[in-house]
Amino acid sequence: MKYYYGYILDSVNEDWKRIYTATLSRTSLQNISKVYIGETLSGHMVHTVAQNVREDISKIVVEAVKYARRTRSAKVKMEHLLFALEEHNINLDLLHLNYTWPESEDKEDTVSTSRVIKRKCKMPLDTASIRRRSLTPEARVLTAPTSAPKRWLKREQVLLMGNKKFPLSKEQQEFFVLITETCMGISEPTRRDALQRLSSDSSLQPMLPKLSLFIGEAVKVNVVQQNFALLLYLMRMVHSLLVNPNLKLQNYLHLFIPAVLSCTVSRQVCAFPAVQNHWALREYAANIMAELVKTFDSDDNSIMPRVINCSIYKAGLQSSSLTTIYGSLIGLSKMGKYAVRGCVIPQIRAISAIIEMHLTKEESDNDLNKQAAIYIRHRLLKMSAPILKNMHEPPDILEQYSRKYGFLGCSLYDAVLLERIMDDVVEEANEQKLSAEIAAMDS
Repeated sequence: MKYYYGYILDSVNEDWKRIYTATLSRTSLQNISKVYIGETLSGHMVHTVAQNVREDISKIVVEAVKYARRTRSAKVKMEHLLFALEEHNINLDLLHLNYTWPESEDKEDTVSTSRVIKRKCKMPLDTASIRRRSLTPEARVLTAPTSAPKRWLKREQVLLMGNKKFPLSKEQQEFFVLITETCMGISEPTRRDALQRLSSDSSLQPMLPKLSLFIGEAVKVNVVQQNFALLLYLMRMVHSLLVNPNLKLQNYLHLFIPAVLSCTVSRQVCAFPAVQNHWALREYAANIMAELVKTFDSDDNSIMPRVINCSIYKAGLQSSSLTTIYGSLIGLSKMGKYAVRGCVIPQIRAISAIIEMHLTKEESDNDLNKQAAIYIRHRLLKMSAPILKNMHEPPDILEQYSRKYGFLGCSLYDAVLLERIMDDVVEEANEQKLSAEIAAMDS
């Protein structure tokens, strides 16, 4: 009996493993997790994810089967699966799939004219007798169309019709055209009104798929065309949608985040860099990106580590373009001290070697690169000094900074000393204030 129970348990375990292996293999889960979150899952996490995936697929299949029964279908079709996905709030429009809802086609029996038997009329036709015969009840029944649907079948078809996704109404389409043309137009007062509408209107939720796709595609086009003004207008639209408390943007982050990152780390976002303030556009886009991460980052989507580690900001620091390095520095500075310490501090020496040639030359061949090098040095000193103050114990040694951080070592040394002096001054002022409050209480 003991061996029999052991055999039964082993067979159950093998069936269990076969079911989960057929659902989603361990290798597939490891590859998917490595691509999307940049990490590999442990054995327990792989088992948990496989179980969740199986449960979700089972729910969708069960819902599709229920819908197939309601519609009296002999088998589960694509329209049943689409209905089940909608019931579980899975929007296929976000996947950019050109799917269409299958429509029922009433197939009518066609009669081929080649198979009609032609017979000779034995008697001459009398029009009066034909008219009298057509008025009889039997003739009326025979001449009724055989393919006419019955009334109860037609009524049942209407009652069981699924919740299909219909396009925007005519009023919504007109409003979409009006709001996009106003936000991208030349009139600043009307643009402010439109942006105010985007930041407060609660009826924009049905138009979010169109708006997000419009913003994403418009950013792609205008980055290539280096249209600075339109990129700024698009970022203002994203910010207005982000501050609207009535909208749910979780399902459209895959369109907003690449658009915002493109405006931050692109090599050139304007046609005339010497005249147009593209530095402000990069910082504005970085602020929007930080707000997006702060609002929507969670353990489920891992937006922040994916933005930092998956070749966006971190790869921008290794670029040869100074404007891209500047945009990456701004973006990482908005992500917090841990991002700066993990990504920026190890790259200071390499960045110093890149900007040294532009800062040491009295006459640079490219004024844009020299200006970018100045901005990069200022940003590095501002964001790295508070962290280096905690990483290095006093007293600070100038040779140590120069050897470790290269050309910017001397400037970083001065910035760290200034941070320590400011901390001492603030601490002394707080002590004096506390002593004055204690003396006032004693008196």
